[in-house]
Amino acid sequence: MKKKTAAKPGYEEFSRDVASGKLQPIIIFTGDQAYLAEKAVAELRKSLFGEGGDTGFTLAYGESASGKEIADNASTYPMFSGKKLIVLRNAEKLPAREMTPLEGYFASPSPATCLVLDYTGGKKPKLPRGDIGQYDFSTEKGGAAGVVVEAARALGFEISRPAAGALVTLVGEDMRDIQNQLEKIALYKGEDKKITPADVDALTVRTKYADIYQLVNAISRKDRKTAYKVLLDLEAAGEEPLSILGLVTWRFRLLWRAKELSEKRTPRDEMIRQLGISPGQLYYLGEDLKKFKYAELLRIMETLSEYDKKLKLSYAPKSFVLTKMVIDLCGAR
Repeated sequence: MKKKTAAKPGYEEFSRDVASGKLQPIIIFTGDQAYLAEKAVAELRKSLFGEGGDTGFTLAYGESASGKEIADNASTYPMFSGKKLIVLRNAEKLPAREMTPLEGYFASPSPATCLVLDYTGGKKPKLPRGDIGQYDFSTEKGGAAGVVVEAARALGFEISRPAAGALVTLVGEDMRDIQNQLEKIALYKGEDKKITPADVDALTVRTKYADIYQLVNAISRKDRKTAYKVLLDLEAAGEEPLSILGLVTWRFRLLWRAKELSEKRTPRDEMIRQLGISPGQLYYLGEDLKKFKYAELLRIMETLSEYDKKLKLSYAPKSFVLTKMVIDLCGAR
């Protein structure tokens, strides 16, 4: 009989460990919710340094950090406080040559330093040897709707599962967007502590990502009228034409890659890993896959590339170029 894999510690476990002071000297953050990683760092800073004192805090980024400098900093005893906190964001972008100087430190970390390697939103790391604590901040456990229910409960509200699902559909699965929308709904609801699907529909502002999904769906149906309306909504929200084009291009590239993996009969969990998306996003992507053949995806990608050049080089108003692009994308196949 196959042994059941234990669930990885998440944000609740992290909070408990911070409160109890049982954190390891090296901490790894993984998962798809960068918002929770930021929240965890803020909680850790407050625990170590109080409200205002953070002279022992250092923030670095994987794309520009020096492994040797991080290791030297972590090994040095703090001068003005009893503890040091060093956070490496985008740790997956740290070049392999920069990771090498850190390997010696992992084997013998300083008890006065807490080193956090944040991999949220990136590739899962090969864990270094040593006294390591790992926390997974993702929506996979219970799904995005489950995350919404828990977030609402933390605000003192009860949200039904259908309402939670509606909120995810409107704003996506990023925890930051979910939290912002829940706080706005809670403020409006006041003493009425139950959030219904009608509340979500009436009080939620759709994100640009939800609009991008609508735009892609309209293109798949060759529905010029709806596509144009969504485009106007994005422009009215202040979204730049090149940003809109970039989001649409990203979506269709994701579709192309998903189609390749699907035809190879890639397992669901492996598809999620390779595409860097959540289970909920994979579901909606699967629905879109049914609408496009390779020839149509190729035509769309060529059209997007053509209009990328036009947006960057043409003297015509960018809104006009983008409108023409949407008309062409909705053209006959």
